[in-house]
Amino acid sequence: MNDALNSRRWRASRVAPEYRVQSMDLALNPLSISTRRKLASILLSVAIFATLAGLASRANGRPSIFAILNAIFVGTAVGFFEEFYVQSLRGRWIRNIHPLSAILIYTVIVVVFFLIAIHLSHLLLWPFYELSVPYRRLPFVIPVVIAFSVVGIVVMRTVHFIGIETLFHLTIGTYHRPVIQEKVLVFLDINDSTRLAEELGPVRTKSLVGKFLFDISKPITDHGGEIYLYKGDGLIALWDWREAIRDNRILRVIDAIFATIGREQAGFLEQFGVVPSFRIGVHGGEVVVSEQGDTKRAIGVYGSTINIAARMEEAAKVHNVSCIVSGDVAQTLCERDARLLPIGHEKVRGIFAEIPIFEYRAAGAAARGQQPL
Repeated sequence: MNDALNSRRWRASRVAPEYRVQSMDLALNPLSISTRRKLASILLSVAIFATLAGLASRANGRPSIFAILNAIFVGTAVGFFEEFYVQSLRGRWIRNIHPLSAILIYTVIVVVFFLIAIHLSHLLLWPFYELSVPYRRLPFVIPVVIAFSVVGIVVMRTVHFIGIETLFHLTIGTYHRPVIQEKVLVFLDINDSTRLAEELGPVRTKSLVGKFLFDISKPITDHGGEIYLYKGDGLIALWDWREAIRDNRILRVIDAIFATIGREQAGFLEQFGVVPSFRIGVHGGEVVVSEQGDTKRAIGVYGSTINIAARMEEAAKVHNVSCIVSGDVAQTLCERDARLLPIGHEKVRGIFAEIPIFEYRAAGAAARGQQPL
């Protein structure tokens, strides 16, 4: 294990300085990545809809102070609605319906927020302006609010689809030149997908996989992870190394994934007559992160760490367990979890030394019959 870690450090020391990321460890880092993402999502919603509400209020012919108050009320309401309802478990229905239906519902909600904001602003400013609520101008203002709302919702949904962090890094060129970073990667795949396709047919199988990936994406992002790639009947997710090992977060997210599928078990049985089982492989180390493409630009991750993480997922199938964690990750966790058990070593093509592997028995996985086939 020490040889592997020393080898990794040696490789890092040989990298040219211009391709390395200088890690700036802060003595105090009270906000996790997931918390920072939530704050960024709220601020984005506030900025978009505060601007739109302010413009609509100015179109209503009110003094500027009314526009400012309406902007604050509407922007804040939409920001908190987006983060604490739409992006929460309770709001999964609105994320799961047809996009045009979601835009329509969201627009109605924004209009309601705007009407409430108009009355609140007049209530607060009545002692100073004594202006009546402009009901006669509402037939002109409401279509403006609707148009602005649709634009704002489309912008917000686009940013969420791309990812706030990805859009930010692409905009400022963080990875315009390749950089070295420490990441933990999770490979996840549905077991026996060929058999499922034969039993359910291609259309229903695609629906099952779509629901499965939809369900497990939320616990990943809620625990600070990033969906790097959806691949067939699975996905690749990644974490900053320090974020993943802090308080054994990478193990907690695995628990959360199994808990999510357990919670959705009745829904899977009702829709498809089967609950998908799956396997997970976890590995971490140095990766090269760089922009890729031109007309459709993305951020790519490269290096042997990805190949080893994929091998960990394959090893889970070979050893008939639900989750395999590599020794590089297992031995750097802050405290050894009792459900993290050594099961041997794994040979990886192109890697001279065998890699120690650990089985992680996720909470409740065995009770739900979650075992690879």
